[in-house]
Amino acid sequence: MWDYGYNEEAMMNLRDSLEGVVKGQSGAGLYIDLKIENDMNDEYKETIPVFGYWTGRVPKGTKVFCSIKRWAKEDKDILVNVDSVAYENDMEMAA
Repeated sequence: MWDYGYNEEAMMNLRDSLEGVVKGQSGAGLYIDLKIENDMNDEYKETIPVFGYWTGRVPKGTKVFCSIKRWAKEDKDILVNVDSVAYENDMEMAA
């Protein structure tokens, strides 16, 4: 378990896959709000901004599942691997 520095009580394993929501996209990847769950119940306690490399087009608001690759630095967000993208029926698949 690692403390990622945002909240003393929020601990997680590096291999955990966490749910997030796409907030924007650049040519290199996705800007995501990652949801950190409270261990006591299923409500989301907080969201943290992260970045994940992704070459396909993904609309804002799309649900993604990510695992942490590298912790935040002074001028950079947490880097994540985008494990999967939850496309809705009416959305087109990204490359």
